Amino acid sequence: MLRRLTGFMDRHWKTVLSFSLGLCLCFGLALVSTPSTAQSITSGRVTEILDSDQVYIQEAIARVNDTASQGQRVRTGSARAQINFNTGAVARLASNSVLTIGQCANLQSGTLLVNGSINGCTPSTLAGVRGTTYLLSVDEAGRETIQVLEGEVTLSKQVADDAAAAPPSDAAAAPLESPGVTSDVNRESITLTAGEKIQTTEGEEFGTVERMTANDFIEILLGELFDAFLTELPGMDQIRESFTQLFPDVPYPSGGSPVESIAPPRPSLPF
Repeated sequence: MLRRLTGFMDRHWKTVLSFSLGLCLCFGLALVSTPSTAQSITSGRVTEILDSDQVYIQEAIARVNDTASQGQRVRTGSARAQINFNTGAVARLASNSVLTIGQCANLQSGTLLVNGSINGCTPSTLAGVRGTTYLLSVDEAGRETIQVLEGEVTLSKQVADDAAAAPPSDAAAAPLESPGVTSDVNRESITLTAGEKIQTTEGEEFGTVERMTANDFIEILLGELFDAFLTELPGMDQIRESFTQLFPDVPYPSGGSPVESIAPPRPSLPF
């Protein structure tokens, strides 16, 4: 009897142990496979200003370390600016651009470089990311261009509800539906990978996905969103690797000489 009882207990504990190990394994795999989602933006701090002092938060002149809160607008004139978000992501705003701090980095016009895990949006497009580097631009005709330097970006067209949720330039931001989550069965969704670009216009479908040329990539790397910034973009190693993989026979470009960022003038010396 004692031997039977001991054997039963051994088999029972083996079963429990096997079940527990299997449950832990499944839970661990679920954690590994669950994609990270971009965090919500609540503020953006101006960390660098180049070319002039024409950077504004709600039409007031902005200085380095000034912060734009959710729902506020950041605008550049002849200047360029770097903005560090509360999420740890970094953005660079080209000259003559307008950005609203909302549930996404909401670009109304101009060009925005996004690095890190934040979603970007334009008047007609939501860009969902998991941590990548990409450009959004909206020209004077309303034509939107999305270019991915490294990583992946999932794009979806905004529908009426999303457009209503996107904050106007001077209003408090309202929550935007997460890009890639399609509540409307007719919503179009498309994924861009490193070295791909696409154009679209509000009220129209996405254009054809195109491959960026080496010249396209180099023009960006030597352009105003990279040139002369004193702080290196956190994702530069990944961008270099992406460029090398896409264009193995093309040398990686080196930037020009830096210029000084906007700072208080130094007092002149008496000699």
